Amino acid sequence: MSTIRKRSQGETPSSSVCAATPRRGSLLYKKAVTVALGAICSTGVMGEVLSTQDLSLKPGWNAVYAEVSPTGTLDSVFESWPTDSVGLYDPGAFLSTAQFAAEGETQGMTAPPFATWKRGYPEASDAKRLPAGTVLLYFGTNASPVATTLVGVPAAPRLKWHVSGTNNVYNYVGFSLARGAGVTTAPSDYLDGFGGAYLSNRTFYRIFGTSKAEAPRMIKMTSAKVTDGDVLIMPSDIVSDWSGVLWVSPRSGLDYGRDDVKRTLTIRNDGTKPRTVSIDLVDDAANRQDVTLAYTWLHVRDAGAALTNAQWTACTDAHVAAKTLAAGETWNLQVGLDRKAMNGYPAGKSFGLILRITETEGYSKMRVDVPIQGETSGGAASARAWPGGLWVGDVALDKVKGPGDGSASDAGSTLKLRLPLHIDENGVVRLLQRVVAAGTVGDDGYWDYILYAGTATPPATARTVMRISAVCLPTETPVVTAKESNLARGTATFEFTVAGDGATSLLRHPYHPQHDGLKWDFKTAAPSGDDFANYKYDVKPETFSVKSVVALSLDFDGGEASWNPTDEVHGTCTWTLTGLRHDGAVTVSGPMTIKRVSPKTEIVLE
Repeated sequence: MSTIRKRSQGETPSSSVCAATPRRGSLLYKKAVTVALGAICSTGVMGEVLSTQDLSLKPGWNAVYAEVSPTGTLDSVFESWPTDSVGLYDPGAFLSTAQFAAEGETQGMTAPPFATWKRGYPEASDAKRLPAGTVLLYFGTNASPVATTLVGVPAAPRLKWHVSGTNNVYNYVGFSLARGAGVTTAPSDYLDGFGGAYLSNRTFYRIFGTSKAEAPRMIKMTSAKVTDGDVLIMPSDIVSDWSGVLWVSPRSGLDYGRDDVKRTLTIRNDGTKPRTVSIDLVDDAANRQDVTLAYTWLHVRDAGAALTNAQWTACTDAHVAAKTLAAGETWNLQVGLDRKAMNGYPAGKSFGLILRITETEGYSKMRVDVPIQGETSGGAASARAWPGGLWVGDVALDKVKGPGDGSASDAGSTLKLRLPLHIDENGVVRLLQRVVAAGTVGDDGYWDYILYAGTATPPATARTVMRISAVCLPTETPVVTAKESNLARGTATFEFTVAGDGATSLLRHPYHPQHDGLKWDFKTAAPSGDDFANYKYDVKPETFSVKSVVALSLDFDGGEASWNPTDEVHGTCTWTLTGLRHDGAVTVSGPMTIKRVSPKTEIVLE
C-alpha cells in the first residue's frame, strides 16, 4: 500500500494642538499624555517577522511615528524611558467603509483613534497594544536626546485625512523614509499626489513645548526636510485615504501559513510622476525564525504582463524585483513559494524575512516594510503541492479513426467518460476504476479523510464522504499506473488489456453472463481467441482480448508549477483500441477537462 500520512493578516493659536481626537485624554489638557519608546525586553514571538526602528527621544514635547508593532506588553515597551504616560493616535482609525455606502463616502471608525498608557496606573490606561502606523505623543523628562529602538512587526502605512476648515481639525502625519544615515526629504516630495497642487504653498507644523505643566503647541516647521519617523501636523481641505506615494497591500505583508504557495503583492503609485519601485528581502537582526528563508524558494512574476511575458523568475539574491510605475499605475506582483524545496524540514517551523519596498529615484524616498512569512509543511504536506492529488477528468470522445483512415472523422455521437486520476508524492500517475474518500472527525474537530482505491476497502468505522467510479475502466485492473508520464509537459500514457472472457469486456454477448466459448451458432466450440487468422465472420469478436492505450495531453501555458497551482486544466484524450478489428486499431479522441478535487497525495491501494 502507498504511504498514509495525516493532514496535517499659516500659524494657528499656539495654546493648543488641534488634533483629530476625542476630548477625553487629548493633548488639549494640562495632564497631557506622554510617551517613551522602549526597546522590547523579550526577544519577540517565534514565527513573527520582526524589524527594528531606531528613534531619538528628545526632551520636551515630541511626536514620533512608530513603523512597527511591538510584540511585548506596553509596560515592557515603555519601561525604561523618561516619561510617565503615552498617547497613541491612529491616523488610519477613520478608514472609510465604502463597501456599505451607495456613494462610497460612509465614514466609519475601525477602532478608537486615541488611547493612553500611564505608568503604574493600569486602571487609567486604555491602550492595550501599539499598532504599526501609530503616532506617539510624549513629554520627555530627559535633559538630552536618548537613543532607543523599537522591535516589532512592520506594516504598510494607512492614513485618513480630515478637513481642517472651521473646526481646526489637524492631521498627524508620519514619515517612513529609506534607511541610512542622513536620508531626508522635503515633505512636499513625500506627500506628492495628495490633493494635487494643494501642498505647494502649505505650511507644516511640528509639536513643541518645553514645560510638562503646559499643553504642547504647534510651531512652523523651520527645517525644509524630514527624517525617518518624523511627525508633522498638517491642515487639509479634503477628506482622503491617501496613505503615501506608494500604496502597498496587503498591509500586513504576505503570509503563506502552512499550506499556501502563492500570494500577490500590490503596489500603486499614488504620486503625480513616474517612480521606480524596488523590492528587496531584508533579514533584520531582531528577526527570529526557525528556518532561514532561502531566496531560491521564491519565484515572482508580473501578474499584469501579457501571458507570453508572465513566466516565473526564480529569486537568486535579496533583490526581488523592480519596476517603473507611471502615475496612478498599479503593479500586481505574484510571489510563489516552492514548498517542495522544504521537504527536509519538519512541519510547523517558522520562516520569514522583511519585504522592503522603496522609491529608488529620489523624490519621496518613501519606504514600506511588510513581512513575508509562513511555516514549513513537512515532507508529506509539502509534496501535496500541485499537481499532486486526486483529479477527475470529464472526457467527450467525438472523433474516430479506423484502420487505413488518413485522419480522424466526426463520430456519429459523443461518448462522455469520467476518468479518476491520482498523482502521489513521488509523481506516480494512476488511472483509477474507483476511488473512495472516507474518514472520521479527528481529535482536533476537523474532518480527516483517506483515499482508498484498487482492492483497498475503507474500515467499517469510517464514513464515506465521496465515491467516484469510471465505468470505462476494467474492474480486473482497478489501478492502471502510467507507462509514461511527463508532468512538466502535461502528458501521460496508460495501457491495459481486457481479456475476451473478462468481466468488463466490451464485446461479451449480452445474453450470457459469462462468455460461452462457442461459435456464432452457439453450438460449436470456437477456436482460441487472439488469433487473428481466426478473425472471420464465423468467429464471434468476443473471443478476443482488447488492448487499450489511453493518452492524455493537457494544455499547460508553461507557467504551472508547485507555486502556481491550478485546479482545472483543459486538454485532449486519445484512446486507441487494438483487437476490435483484424485489420488494425481503432482510435477515438476528444476534448477533456480535468479538475483537482483533493490535494491528498497519499492513497491506500490494497
